[in-house]
Amino acid sequence: MSRVYENSPIVEALCEFRFEPSQRWDWAVPGLFYNEVKQEFPIRRQFNPFPIDVRAESQQGLVQNVVSNVERMQFVRQDERALVQVGPDLMSVHHLKPYSNWKTFKQMIGQSLDVYKRVADPKSITRVGLRYINRLEMPADQMIKIERFLLAVPTVPYNVPQDFTSWWQRVEIPFVRANGLLIIQSGSLLEEGQANVTFLLDLDFVTLQADLVALDGTLEWVDRAHDEIEATFEACLTDETRRLIGEVGRGG
Repeated sequence: MSRVYENSPIVEALCEFRFEPSQRWDWAVPGLFYNEVKQEFPIRRQFNPFPIDVRAESQQGLVQNVVSNVERMQFVRQDERALVQVGPDLMSVHHLKPYSNWKTFKQMIGQSLDVYKRVADPKSITRVGLRYINRLEMPADQMIKIERFLLAVPTVPYNVPQDFTSWWQRVEIPFVRANGLLIIQSGSLLEEGQANVTFLLDLDFVTLQADLVALDGTLEWVDRAHDEIEATFEACLTDETRRLIGEVGRGG
């Protein structure tokens, strides 16, 4: 049973799939995808996430840097709390704050994946990732030690002052039994005059060996990834933080 919090710190949950195509990418795919999901995700947006620096070799043997924008289409729910993103051989499902629950989000992921498989006919999976980004607001005047609120913190030698004004760390932990790599990113930022201190806890679980994940068994892997992320999230919190974000019981 999952813990339920009155003030859930989740600002975004997302699940991304990358595929090996069975044929060359066709830009008709986003249109076909939209036709099947437009009742739930009626808003269409074009999205260029970032430019990619591609090294291309010319006929003369010279290497040139070519900046290429990878375009994606976003299909957004009317309340703008959820969206699906489709691009060349990839699809991602996003749930923004306020997050509902895993059962609802998992159903959204499964339905979107089924539609993508029908319209794009991918050959196999090349990468899957499930990610939860949490933002925890804590009273600044109570921040004597970070460990009072968050246990995923950096360490410095004992003879160095232990009070951090800001910090950031990233660790990668392989979970062989679950065929996944857990990436924990955490940090804090305390600005002058700010009433609260913000803790960021970013938990990302990605496939170690995507070739071991069958296309029809992808959702089972995602379910296991969620279990690992949830367990890690709870391991990172202290009882004081649970009290401050309002633990109200257990849910499915």
